[in-house]
Amino acid sequence: MDLNNYWQENKRFLSFVGAGLVAFLVAWYAIDSSFGADLRRARAASASRQAELRQPMFAAADLERAKAQNEELTRACAALRGAVEFQVRPEFRLEKGQPATSRYFAVVERSRDELKRLASRSGLALPLDLGMPAVAPTKELELARYLEALDAIDQLVRSAARVGAARIDQLRVKLDPRTLAGRPFDDIEKTLVEARLVGPALPLVQLIAALQDAGAFGGRTLLIERCDIEPARLKNDHVRLELVLAVAHVGRVGQPVEQEAAP
Repeated sequence: MDLNNYWQENKRFLSFVGAGLVAFLVAWYAIDSSFGADLRRARAASASRQAELRQPMFAAADLERAKAQNEELTRACAALRGAVEFQVRPEFRLEKGQPATSRYFAVVERSRDELKRLASRSGLALPLDLGMPAVAPTKELELARYLEALDAIDQLVRSAARVGAARIDQLRVKLDPRTLAGRPFDDIEKTLVEARLVGPALPLVQLIAALQDAGAFGGRTLLIERCDIEPARLKNDHVRLELVLAVAHVGRVGQPVEQEAAP
């Protein structure tokens, strides 16, 4: 092949190719000088991470240790839940197969009669309504919560009669606002039982201790939300006890959170 003739015939094309090659080399050098070091570092870091991932991160002993810690935490949560959760007695529960409203009225009437007789024998003055609402609720959950509060009131009245307390001036039940609104709760639901007692100081102090006596009511104690004692206005030897008991239910605290299903 005659190169001179080939050049003469294709020199324009070869000039364009040569110029393009020079432009490519210049651009490659510029890119490499600007980003080549970063790219090499990124590649090296990626290779290092891949090598680390191929190595086992945890041994079998680590898994066993994690399982043991999980079991200990589960037991601790169960113990705390059991200490806080109100354990309602069977006679104050709604029963399956019986209308909730009928069961509610039957339990309230029975408790009212029993506690009135007990208070009469022990000389304990007692509100006739026992803190129950004048108009019964219609929702089953609210009926159940009022019966649980009545269970706590029953324990309070029996303890007050046993220690010789003189008078219970007021009983009032307040449901948790979330219960009334039908909203779920993640922490602790509290039904509050507010009581005001008046009498000599010693029986009322003994009453507070009696409410914490687990042996008196089948191993169950009542949670005291607030307790205030101050001198009564009418008699110098009497005090007034403002007592708030909490009937508590634990929500999803300490329980595993359910993962949402992937769409």
